[in-house]
Amino acid sequence: MGHLSSKNTYMKLQDRLERYPVGAPGQRTIYEILSNIYTPEEAEIASRMPMMFSSLKALSKKLGIEKNALEKKLNKMADKGIVMDLRFRDKVRYLLSPTMVGLFEFSMMRIRDDMDQKRLSELFHRYIVEEPAFISQFGEGIQTTLFRTLVHEKTIAPENYTEVLDWERATHVVSEAGRWAVGICHCRHVAHHLDRDCNVFPMENTCLTLGEPVVDYLTRHNIATEIEKSQALDLIAQSRESLMVHTCDNVQQRPAFVCNCCGCCCEIMLAFKNFKSFGNMFSSNFEAVVGNAACTGCKKCNKACPVDAIDMTEQHRTVGKKKYKFLARVNKDLCLGCGVCVLACKHDAMKMAPRPQRRIIPESTFTRILTMAVEQGTVHELLFDKNDGITAATANALLGAILSLSPAKRLLANQVFKSRFVDFMFSRAQKQEKSI
Repeated sequence: MGHLSSKNTYMKLQDRLERYPVGAPGQRTIYEILSNIYTPEEAEIASRMPMMFSSLKALSKKLGIEKNALEKKLNKMADKGIVMDLRFRDKVRYLLSPTMVGLFEFSMMRIRDDMDQKRLSELFHRYIVEEPAFISQFGEGIQTTLFRTLVHEKTIAPENYTEVLDWERATHVVSEAGRWAVGICHCRHVAHHLDRDCNVFPMENTCLTLGEPVVDYLTRHNIATEIEKSQALDLIAQSRESLMVHTCDNVQQRPAFVCNCCGCCCEIMLAFKNFKSFGNMFSSNFEAVVGNAACTGCKKCNKACPVDAIDMTEQHRTVGKKKYKFLARVNKDLCLGCGVCVLACKHDAMKMAPRPQRRIIPESTFTRILTMAVEQGTVHELLFDKNDGITAATANALLGAILSLSPAKRLLANQVFKSRFVDFMFSRAQKQEKSI
């Protein structure tokens, strides 16, 4: 009987996490992940937490747990990375950690003995790289994503450099963050436990967190270590020299992280190659272009590309006085626009050019979350908890009905609804932030 009760608790937790734009779909593997990270008591608390920031007083009332006792429980959960206790002007607000970016990363950003990290690594790899459930959330039709690629600044030709905006430059994003922290790279840590250690870039101190209040949260709970700006910029430079991909929080204002990713360990890129379903949805506003006259077919760009977007076609030709057999070809539907191929090319044959159509990047985290939820038809789950009474349940049902219209009608509703609703909610959030 106790086993059934415990399973129901983890199922309720999964349902709660599913309401985030990046959720927890699937059955067996996600259940194993959650049961390896949360105790039954923690799962019960987490499954009943609101989807938005909450004060200790509000949570105590909702959960029916005395404030002091609840605070101790939440502090332990924050230590594990499954709850975030973020500080806003000396006031603490609690938030259930989403799957990504959240409890998945936080569980592996340090070496710990309160979790079976080897078993978790096996489960994470299976769930993200091998099974289709989780990665299907990033499939065709999704316009707004969790990540974006930052083009390596040194690969942009002078005539195009003016088109690189501040929030597209890793050096600017890092320099303006205000606070910086590093932790163990989740993906390389997983690879380590799978006996596939990365031989290109270190596992330790390479996961870069930026700005308040996230750096404060991670360092207070020993999930990451605070560093100086100069160290953060050095890490960016080392990453570039090692042909890593800069993957950034998909917002213009105050991005919370920059990952330094490799094609051999990054779980998202491995899934990208495995399922071929993403297209270039995470790409920068640039794309790789081959200069046919300079290409010698040496295959360095092909080997360096982290997502296999470059192949070699047989094309016999003479460059100068030398004869060559192969020519590089870029699949623009897969190209991330990272510039790694340009750094790898020794013949000045690869260039980065602006994409014909620029991507729209959300201004803030709040805007991104709401926009993703609207696109996925889950905004009603995010805003109105159907378990909070008839008003919330009615609002949940009405909004869910709008977002379940036929594709044509839903597209029209989304276009009108998304821009107006997100603008309205963003203005509300700004007012609320001032009162926190």
